[in-house]
Amino acid sequence: MISREEFWRLCRFGLVGGGATLIDLGSSALQLWLWPGLAENLVSTAAFFVAFWFSFFGHRYITFQKQGAASKFLLVALFSLAVRNLLLLGLLWAGLSGLVPIVIATLAVTLLTYLLSRIWVFV
Repeated sequence: MISREEFWRLCRFGLVGGGATLIDLGSSALQLWLWPGLAENLVSTAAFFVAFWFSFFGHRYITFQKQGAASKFLLVALFSLAVRNLLLLGLLWAGLSGLVPIVIATLAVTLLTYLLSRIWVFV
């Protein structure tokens, strides 16, 4: 069973992560609308960089309420991006296209990002 403190930290992570995800997916949707022929992996990577700073500062000041290291968070984020893009490639190979596989891959790395942030970045 998780502690009350950890429960609320997870809730805050969900809010900040949800905001970052909305920024990420909104940016993806906008890019696909503006440039329909753009490759999904390029769209996903560009959207990641748009949402990165919102995510870092949100987790620093709201989720974990600790200073944290931007360089470590960048490594976690880049690792998560790599995993996300590998998942995306698999989904594209399976025949999906457009925003759907981007959403699936983005949501799939959420727990990984939380765990690495909790145990390594914001200690």
